[in-house]
Amino acid sequence: MTQQPPDGPHSAAAGVCAFLASLGIGRTSVIHLVGKGALAPLLWLCRHGFDDVAMLSHGRATAEPADLLVLLEASEAAAFEPQALSHVRPGGVAIVRIGHPRGALTSRLLRRHGFRIERRLRHGRRDVYVARREASAGR
Repeated sequence: MTQQPPDGPHSAAAGVCAFLASLGIGRTSVIHLVGKGALAPLLWLCRHGFDDVAMLSHGRATAEPADLLVLLEASEAAAFEPQALSHVRPGGVAIVRIGHPRGALTSRLLRRHGFRIERRLRHGRRDVYVARREASAGR
């Protein structure tokens, strides 16, 4: 009897890459990481063939707009530095991880900066928002 191969990815790395691909993020995309704990994702992304990855400190963005901005451990409104959010290109994506009590504030803040929330995931005491910057959002 032959077994059918699984429909899903074969490894956690393949799953992460498939998730990013579903957001329109590929190995040539510009990715910016902000927040405590950004070093591990930066190394992981580089190890898996993502070449244009930068870790930003204090929300300072590079000159090139990001296709993906990942805000890790955003614990308060101050973590959403407008200059970092404004460096996401129209059509680009922001992934924000924040504690539950700040959820409503996070939604309003993302919308105010021209993002449309596509997904909200709850895990433990944290929420993860996946939001896409509207094409009409200017810099």
